[in-house]
Amino acid sequence: MRDFAPGQRWTYATRPGEESSTILILATEPGDDGGIVHIRVEGLHLHTPHGEQGELAHSPISDAALRHSVTALVEENAALPDDHAGLRHWADAYSRGEAGYFTLSVAEIVAAIEEVVGGAAGSDAPPLFRKANPK
Repeated sequence: MRDFAPGQRWTYATRPGEESSTILILATEPGDDGGIVHIRVEGLHLHTPHGEQGELAHSPISDAALRHSVTALVEENAALPDDHAGLRHWADAYSRGEAGYFTLSVAEIVAAIEEVVGGAAGSDAPPLFRKANPK
């Protein structure tokens, strides 16, 4: 399999109902598990307390976990978003030892985030995480 590179768009093993969802590679860097890949996941049906969200703007994932998730390279040299704030915030926190990266599949990451924000469809369970100081 090819190395991941910014601007690549991949299909992946999605959650049911998100078969048209794709991954955009934002950046790569060295690290454990073959490196860290920063991805944007588009075409989602991510349920949140505020409604449905169509994308996950930034998620760091191990190269190994991403390789187990992707199914086909569908585009190269795709336009990257202009806003890199999520990546910068992560890099700052990571350099201080306050951030990490996922080793789950992409579908599992999306499901976990949906569970954390408490928006899973049909769920009456409280969120696993709640912001206490809404500003």
